[in-house]
Amino acid sequence: MDNNDFEEDRINFLDQVESFLQQNLLSQALAIAEERLKQFPVDVAARVIAGDVLARMGRIDEARDILREVEEIISGLSIFYARMGDIYQKSGSNRDASICYQKYIALNPTADQTKEIKEKLILLEQEEPPRTEIEEPDNINLPQPDFYTITLADLYIKQGHLKMAAEVLKEIIRKEPANIQARAKFDTVKAAISLKSAVGDKVTGSGDLVNILSRWLENVGRIKNNAT
Repeated sequence: MDNNDFEEDRINFLDQVESFLQQNLLSQALAIAEERLKQFPVDVAARVIAGDVLARMGRIDEARDILREVEEIISGLSIFYARMGDIYQKSGSNRDASICYQKYIALNPTADQTKEIKEKLILLEQEEPPRTEIEEPDNINLPQPDFYTITLADLYIKQGHLKMAAEVLKEIIRKEPANIQARAKFDTVKAAISLKSAVGDKVTGSGDLVNILSRWLENVGRIKNNAT
């Protein structure tokens, strides 16, 4: 079936469904939706219609089954992102790999493989070479807040992404107000950002700031040890 035939067939299907629903012929509407799903298992419209009709008929458990099937389809298709992430990583395209891994995680927050993908994402961050310029881009995509950790903040600090580290730490503090380590590091990163603004051209690159920050973070480690 070429594209024109497929689109015409889809429109005819929707017209039939609308006619049946207007006449409250739920069984007929469900029958043609199920028939279409036999031909096109991932047809979104057919699944929505089948779920809607089942709910109207009071067959709630079967409507839930439709939802579970959709979740399984999405989970299956999302493997594409994980596989493409691996391919990009092997070819050295770390930014593209990172995007694919983040999309997989967003679609499968609780899947067994998600932990492994998160670890791959962190390794990519570690492999990214540190920036050599003082300017820090504002358009780098941060991962979802659910993935913010002290370790991620440390990685951004080592790479010279101070603003991104500050955002991560700020979110951790919002969720864990009593996190002494996050608060101490946040204050330190803010001070480093202020220093960067103050010295301007006198600093030759972010490596200078990272070295300063590393020394300050030794004091943060002492704060953590004294607090425990």
